[in-house]
Amino acid sequence: MMVGLAVGMFVALAAISIFISTRTLQTVSFAGTRMGENSRLAMELLHKDLRSAGFLGCKSLISDPPISLLAANDRFLDTATDMAGIRASRGNGGGFTPALNATLAALAPNADSDFISIRVPIEPLSLGLSVPMTSSSGVAPQVGVSTPGNTIQSGAVLLIANCKASALFQVTEANPAATGSLSHAVGSGFNPGNVSDDFQQVFRGDSAVYRLQTNHYYIAPGSHAGTNSMWRLAFPNPTDPTTAPVPEEVVQGIDRMVLSYGLDKGDQTVNRYVTADGVGAAWGGVVAVRIQLLSTTVKDGVTLTPQAASFAGGTVPSTDHRLRSQVIEVVTLRSHAP
Repeated sequence: MMVGLAVGMFVALAAISIFISTRTLQTVSFAGTRMGENSRLAMELLHKDLRSAGFLGCKSLISDPPISLLAANDRFLDTATDMAGIRASRGNGGGFTPALNATLAALAPNADSDFISIRVPIEPLSLGLSVPMTSSSGVAPQVGVSTPGNTIQSGAVLLIANCKASALFQVTEANPAATGSLSHAVGSGFNPGNVSDDFQQVFRGDSAVYRLQTNHYYIAPGSHAGTNSMWRLAFPNPTDPTTAPVPEEVVQGIDRMVLSYGLDKGDQTVNRYVTADGVGAAWGGVVAVRIQLLSTTVKDGVTLTPQAASFAGGTVPSTDHRLRSQVIEVVTLRSHAP
């Protein structure tokens, strides 16, 4: 009887051990899978925007930047002086170089990660002019009224382009989706607002209109305690361009983001990669971006001991019990590439 009891206890303990081991493996596997999914989502968001950075509507316009009617505003990448469609700051642990403006600094991004701003078209909007313009100044472009693609709102920033010329401006019409009129009055209390109403080009039926926004990506504490996330601030506000934009937590479990920029010195190839503080005024020469992300499991208690992670040429220490993984990819900027 004692032998039978001992055998029974052994079997029970073995079953419990197997159950615990299986449960632990399932926990680690599930957490690792979610971590991988988050990494892929973060990469996809950055890839999509970087591929379209500085979109001008027609490839032949790369060497002929658009006329900008917009007032200078570095939240929209200072369109009065720069059409590259990409700007960034390097996180150095104690701050950012170049320094963020007050609005972006108020987002409280983690200074051990980089901050990047990318101007992109909002897909799938692309509207043709319903009536050719008769003058470059004092005339509002006209698009179809209440068509499925016309979701333009007052305050939206638009690009009007054909393969000969292009221009950036902000709509001041009260209800452009209903009227089809893309009036663009000077001033009018909008941000950034227009400083001119002269396109310096008469756009006709071969022209298209695109809605633009600048997406600011950064790393900051996430909604789940003890974790970081990738956040995005879209400007103008895609919901209502006349109101202040609201930060959006887009991917959980992204601990750090380090970016480097491939510069073309005129020979149609990447000559070197530099950090954001090494680009200077040469953002128009950036043809590729190398993305390094350190992702982590949102769930704690996945590892038995804290695990240090190799990242961006160094080691990131840990005080929690989460898995971490480095992901590296390179994306080409189609609007900048030769």
